[in-house]
Amino acid sequence: MKIKQILLAFLFTALVVSCGGDKAKNIDVSELKTACEVIDAMIIVMNEVVALGESVDSEEGASDAQKKEFKSLEDLMNEIGEKGDDMDMDDEMIRACPNFYKILEVGPKIEEIGESF
Repeated sequence: MKIKQILLAFLFTALVVSCGGDKAKNIDVSELKTACEVIDAMIIVMNEVVALGESVDSEEGASDAQKKEFKSLEDLMNEIGEKGDDMDMDDEMIRACPNFYKILEVGPKIEEIGESF
């Protein structure tokens, strides 16, 4: 009985922690230590930019709140990029990251979405 309670408590804790999810607002750029962490952080922010861009009403354009959110995400992308620059990340380091190719998939969408804001 005790084992089931402990297991249930552990699973509940894991569920709560995992629900926090990877969100741009949770990224602390100063804690990024490796090229792959920089790439992963950039992908998280880029995916949020894409989601934000897809939520813009095509007839009315971006709302003030959406423009503010876009600016915040854009600033975070720039900060993450500067962190990568400070780390002297070269192409080899970047391409060695398992999620590198996700940036190539999202990149063109980001350019297209930037025009909406």
